[in-house]
Amino acid sequence: MRLVQRIFVFAAAVVLIMVAPDGSSKSAAKDRVVPIEKMQFTQAVPGVSKAVLWGDPAKGPYGAITRFTKGTKVAWHTHSHDIKAVVISGTLIYDSGSGEQRLGPGSFVQERSSIKHTTAAGADSDLIIFEEGSGPFDLKMVK
Repeated sequence: MRLVQRIFVFAAAVVLIMVAPDGSSKSAAKDRVVPIEKMQFTQAVPGVSKAVLWGDPAKGPYGAITRFTKGTKVAWHTHSHDIKAVVISGTLIYDSGSGEQRLGPGSFVQERSSIKHTTAAGADSDLIIFEEGSGPFDLKMVK
């Protein structure tokens, strides 16, 4: 059953990547394939790193594979732009004020801009998500 879930999640991430705009006005001359071994992860915040697939998180719309080290929690915060995410592996622990929700592979979350929330990885394994931002990525810590 877990194999079926992983195949579904991978297929969903591939579909999102394929339909996502690449941020340019010209169409690409060839397909782009990036094996996981070739992805360049850079630290976004302690315990969280991103491998950008398209766009630029510093300037505008983007898509990325985001990895949270197991047990990493980002305390209450907001973003200036909506973020959509699909869990690929691990457990996403999400709380927007209604209590923690534990979201496994295949789960989807849309973080609306300016909604206060926490985001964390379960303590048992790293969390890998596909993340798509509608504008530049930012993180505004709140109490």
